[in-house]
Amino acid sequence: MSLVNKVQHLKFQARRRSGDLGRLRVALCAVFAVHGFIYASWAVRVPAVKEQTGASPAALGLALLGLSAGAVTTMLLAGALCRRFGSQRITVISCALLSATLVLPALAHSAISLGLMLAVFGAAYGCLNVAMNSIAVDMVAALRRPVMPGFHAAWSFGGLAGAGIGGLLAPHLSPLRHLSLIALVGLLVAAVAGRTLLIGTIPVPDGPATTPAPPLPK
Repeated sequence: MSLVNKVQHLKFQARRRSGDLGRLRVALCAVFAVHGFIYASWAVRVPAVKEQTGASPAALGLALLGLSAGAVTTMLLAGALCRRFGSQRITVISCALLSATLVLPALAHSAISLGLMLAVFGAAYGCLNVAMNSIAVDMVAALRRPVMPGFHAAWSFGGLAGAGIGGLLAPHLSPLRHLSLIALVGLLVAAVAGRTLLIGTIPVPDGPATTPAPPLPK
């Protein structure tokens, strides 16, 4: 292969890799956004779920601990899952699970059942949190640019959208119907963005050359 052809081939590969990373970045932004969107949508319905379960303020506070307990538990395990099965696969799976489990709190009719269902919802929430941030760290390394704030901004915009839409829908829809609609949106994002995440590859950049440290004086 001539030098000109080699240069053109390298340029083509660079453009193709840049395009792949761009699509992965958009897909990951969508996952961050739906993560915030789902959480905010649930938060809007806390008063209605409290009324539905008949929980006292103290009982509701204890039930809400289920969300944190489930999240912390899977956050401790998600790193090992990402290493074994890949961050991108775990992200897609946990995004779908988070969407599906969103409806569980709306099915609760007691503080105890609410706490248990929130633990399941929190488990999916925590797992997705770790997995998507793991991909984001890889994207920062591959792009060699500080793109992490963009992902977190997507989460914030998703949260704003979830809170705003939830505030508009809350007077007209029951928690179950409202959260079921949000769950369908989350599953759609998991399917569309997940396809890109599952087939995409994030290259591992070569680190800078290093020289061994001189031996310590004796």
